[in-house]
Amino acid sequence: MEKTEAKPATSMVRPELSLTNVKKGFIADNFGLRPYMALLTVVLVALPAVVAYGIMYRQAINVPYQDDYNVILAFATDYHQLLSLKAKLVETATRQTNDYKLVFAHAIVALELELTGHLNFGFLVALGNLLLVPIAYLLWRTYATNEQPLARRLMEFLPISLIFFSLTYWETLNWAMAGLQNISVVLFSFLSIYLLLPAGATPTRGRVILSCVSAILAAFSSANGFLLAPIGLFIFLRRRAYADLLAWCVSFVLPFVAYLYHYVPHSVSMAATHRTLHLKALYYFLAFLGCVIPNRQVPSYGQLGAAVLGLAVLIVISFAIGKRFDRSNPVAFHLMLWILATGILVAFLRGSIASRYSIYSILLLTFCYSFLKEYVPQRWKSFNRKRFCVASVALSAVLCLLADVVGYQHLAARRCMILAGIEHYRSNPDVNSPMIDPLVRLVYPLEEAFERETLTRAIKQRIYTLP
Repeated sequence: MEKTEAKPATSMVRPELSLTNVKKGFIADNFGLRPYMALLTVVLVALPAVVAYGIMYRQAINVPYQDDYNVILAFATDYHQLLSLKAKLVETATRQTNDYKLVFAHAIVALELELTGHLNFGFLVALGNLLLVPIAYLLWRTYATNEQPLARRLMEFLPISLIFFSLTYWETLNWAMAGLQNISVVLFSFLSIYLLLPAGATPTRGRVILSCVSAILAAFSSANGFLLAPIGLFIFLRRRAYADLLAWCVSFVLPFVAYLYHYVPHSVSMAATHRTLHLKALYYFLAFLGCVIPNRQVPSYGQLGAAVLGLAVLIVISFAIGKRFDRSNPVAFHLMLWILATGILVAFLRGSIASRYSIYSILLLTFCYSFLKEYVPQRWKSFNRKRFCVASVALSAVLCLLADVVGYQHLAARRCMILAGIEHYRSNPDVNSPMIDPLVRLVYPLEEAFERETLTRAIKQRIYTLP
């Protein structure tokens, strides 16, 4: 009987089970951490939103502020006096405020008046603030890949949550008009692009119709919603989907007609366009891209820092275009194109960059983070995906903390000023105005009397009552 030679035992340990990984697995298993990792990361991702909404709730007010008097109160008093449905629809769709026809905001106000007969600024403010939630969900759908475990996807999404829910755009928050204009146009534009570009497939007819409806709402929210038109045109021409292209073009007819109806060019914007030089417009454009850096308190240095950051963002975007990031994430790429077009529009028509535009800069930073997360580990092997994620979480956490502290202070100061103005008005409504901001009084000398008369008129018509 032949003896078989005993073969040396081969190791059954997989290469990836190094001593470090074994220790991590032992700790996770014995301390019961593994089943709760996904839950822990969900809490971490949701925490910036919880903090932001806590601050907004703490500093919320139920009274109008600045443009609310024209966009909401003055519109509501005129709308309330109209008798026919046709007159009310025309007023809602064609009323102009400065450069804009804010049909979406006016429709919300008109709907509230029809259902309750009364204006509630607390509701309007809360509605504008809550529009951030579906935008965050679209960010998750756009940037979170499905190829990894949920816990890892959540950890890689954490920097986006920290950046997006930082209060860098505090000026837009807790403000009825600003939320219903600036946040809504971002939501509807983002949703329209997302519906047009399903992952790895051609959109169904239903998605195209919903995208057209969302594009209409974007154009009715703010003028930069019309910038979706060439982006959709580019998408459909590449696909040679001419029937969908026709539906897309037709969807912009109604908003365009509403804008053309008795439209009066705003003198301030026209003057800014004529006096803005090309180099100066480029500077404002870069400041728009990087206006996550605050520039209101120290305009010269703050706007310079924003322009430097904007240049860095533009360089990253150029790399992303060269690496054909539009193929790996077409939704993010086309949203970035819409933001760049918005920046060009703002640079020529405004000539100054306020913190309310920071939400666009934040969306560009999320784009840069998503691209660099894929690009950097491939370029530098020592700076792997995990280390990049850790560094990104640390930087975004610092940004979020600083922005929340500054945003809390600004929102608190604004709340105190508004409430002081309301008390000033209460003391003598026939003479005193709720507007007590000396800077606004200096720049817009007629605003003081306008706010007093508008508020008095709304109270007399019983469509608004001071809290």
